[in-house]
Amino acid sequence: MKTDQKLNMTMLCDFYELTMGNGYLKAGFQDRITYFDVYFRSVPDGGGYAIAAGLDQLIDYIEDLHFDQQDIDYLRGRGIFCEEFLDYLADFHFS
Repeated sequence: MKTDQKLNMTMLCDFYELTMGNGYLKAGFQDRITYFDVYFRSVPDGGGYAIAAGLDQLIDYIEDLHFDQQDIDYLRGRGIFCEEFLDYLADFHFS
């Protein structure tokens, strides 16, 4: 199911992912392939299996993942990210 409405939920991520990205860049690993997962910790209510739904929407979102100026300004205001990392995020896109 495709939608014309684009939601920027980039900043709903775990802040740890961003601090690790900043650390990777400082260490010179910005072009190294790394993996972050989409997962849940356990099947709810003692169930024995789970069904994944909405994967098309997840893929569409990831392909359009970006940091807008408001996101960059917020991160800059935290005072823990280097400018090089913020520039990297401003130009970030999946390829």
